[in-house]
Amino acid sequence: MASLVAHAHVYCAGDLSAGEGFAGAVWMLSRFVLFPAVSAGSALLSLPVQLLARLPWAAGRLWPQLLLTVLALAVTLAGPAALTVYDVATQGTPGDCVVPWWPAWLPT
Repeated sequence: MASLVAHAHVYCAGDLSAGEGFAGAVWMLSRFVLFPAVSAGSALLSLPVQLLARLPWAAGRLWPQLLLTVLALAVTLAGPAALTVYDVATQGTPGDCVVPWWPAWLPT
């Protein structure tokens, strides 16, 4: 998603200056550090949900284990998805420029 934001800036504002390019590179490097941390945090938050599947009332039954597994997967994916949507929504496009590939539900 970071490349989508960078392409939108190049499309709307023209070629980036050296300072803007450096700032964009630092921002992308911060995302390379932050994204795995958010993913690991989401996976850790899903562990209590997975432990619920081991309780006696759910052990050996298909439906409770299936529902708790789906819930654990949703919790695991929620962090990276929220970070991606946040980055795209906060970076947006410069000015009032709307690029052809920009999703209509995101702010411009």
